[in-house]
Amino acid sequence: MTRTSRLLPIAASFLAVTALPSLFSPTLRAGEIIVVMGNPAVFGPMSDEMKRTIDRLNMENLGLPYFLAYAVRDTRRVEVSASFGALKDSDDNRYRRVSLDLRVGSSQFDNTHYIPKDTWSYAPVSDSLVLENDYDALRYDLWSVTDRTYKQAQETLSKKKAYKSSRLIKEEIPDLSADPAVTVTEPLTEPGFDRGQWEDQVRRLSAVFRNYPVIQKSYVGLYWTQQHLYFLDSQGRQTQKNTHDIEVYMEASAQAQDGMKLKDRRRIIRKAPADLPPYAALEAEAVSLAKDLTSLAAAPQWDETYTGPVLVEGQAAGEFFDQLLAREVSFPRSLWLEEEERVKEYFHSGAFSGRLGLRVVAPSLSVFDDPGLQSFEGTPLAGHYKTDDQGIRGQRVDLIKDGILKDLLMSREPVKERKVSNGHGRGGSQEVATAHIGSLVIEAAKTSDSSGLKEELLRQAKAFGLSYGIIIRRMGDESGRGDNEALAAPLLVYKARVRDGVEELVRNAQFMNVTSRALRDIALASKTRRVHNYYQLGPYRFSRGEVPASIIHPDILVAEMELKKTEEKPEKPPVLGHPYFAK
Repeated sequence: MTRTSRLLPIAASFLAVTALPSLFSPTLRAGEIIVVMGNPAVFGPMSDEMKRTIDRLNMENLGLPYFLAYAVRDTRRVEVSASFGALKDSDDNRYRRVSLDLRVGSSQFDNTHYIPKDTWSYAPVSDSLVLENDYDALRYDLWSVTDRTYKQAQETLSKKKAYKSSRLIKEEIPDLSADPAVTVTEPLTEPGFDRGQWEDQVRRLSAVFRNYPVIQKSYVGLYWTQQHLYFLDSQGRQTQKNTHDIEVYMEASAQAQDGMKLKDRRRIIRKAPADLPPYAALEAEAVSLAKDLTSLAAAPQWDETYTGPVLVEGQAAGEFFDQLLAREVSFPRSLWLEEEERVKEYFHSGAFSGRLGLRVVAPSLSVFDDPGLQSFEGTPLAGHYKTDDQGIRGQRVDLIKDGILKDLLMSREPVKERKVSNGHGRGGSQEVATAHIGSLVIEAAKTSDSSGLKEELLRQAKAFGLSYGIIIRRMGDESGRGDNEALAAPLLVYKARVRDGVEELVRNAQFMNVTSRALRDIALASKTRRVHNYYQLGPYRFSRGEVPASIIHPDILVAEMELKKTEEKPEKPPVLGHPYFAK
């Protein structure tokens, strides 16, 4: 099958001459045919197998599926990596997968939002499909995975009914929202990508670390995902869209004289190769990473307990808002867990879903999410999209006004306070689509320039009776956060002397007793704002996916936070030194 034939021009493919289902039809009715737009080579087999499933899949009279959605992801994945100036790997793979959302029962009560006993994951059934656009082969693959999913769904529904009965649960929240059906067809694109050029750039970036003897290990990777998503459901929603993304990843580690390990990384995330910064800017990031670790290795270890004001700047502010705010306004729907005490820590739901009308951040802050934003002050936003992964158009949501929570991010998973989607249902091929942020925008009414922020930090530290205040400029991301920690450990921590503002870098500090209250303790914000492009992790530990997201945020002064000495232990240094620097 040629490249041209795989990506057919956008055209209407009328599979039968019948009326379209109503925009608000609860399901596809017998005798109705789905009329699809977009690439018929993919949508044709999907729609035909979907109709047969809805009409006829009824095992032992247990009932037909009331809802079915197919999401087919056609992916090209290029991974290039290098270390210390030499190429390690260079792979270019193509694969095609389908994930299913098949539901039995009714929209009021179905097989979802429930974790049976001894089950440690909550994920859609997903399987590989043939790469070629062969109608019969695609129909076979879809039939096979659909049959398996249906049997699993019936078994789960039976267990969920027994669980509800045994727990005497009376209140019911619907399992699937009623939302309008829309068709969104984007032209499929294949952005230019020169693999040889990127092999050379990744190799050169990795060679930067040859100039820094303190660095023990280093790694540079380039991950380019060219992906076309085809979504179709039995209520008439259809989406054809590009979900490309690219990341330049740099990681390095060092060791202080006392044996404490130090590690940091840089992640530059965009939608397409052309959106990445020029090579000189990428090289500057590698140099910054190496210099930061070199300075940390020579810095004194933090050995105190601190309670007082903290100025959070740059990347650290982005992580602060991700881990304390973005997570809590995402994933509002919680699951029924049959073994709640054993598994509840693996299934996270956002804490703000029950706080509508209450103050959740400082009164000077307002927050909205708008996936329609494409850039901010020249920086492309990774969180931009038009239609979410459930076929719903992405909408701006005004979440917080003057510190008060006004709304929630919603997928098609209803909660008590909100019953319909606002287009934020997102997930990967192996993750259930749940409410994620797109581009989260934080606005502050009480602001100052950078010098004013530092002056206020020192003033407040003096009021606490302290001889210094704390500035944090880099912080670990959520993947490095402990199970009982609200924030990952700070990486670049500076003690700023009250008497003259002179800064001293310290290492191996750790947050203590941090909760979402820190959001309410924000005293001042910077006038300027930055873009934090990252991958937001999903809520379910053992099926955790990542979706591209953006936070547009200011630097912030938090009136009171606590830090303590790290509980990590030092490690023995290598027996022999690095061979390159020992020459």
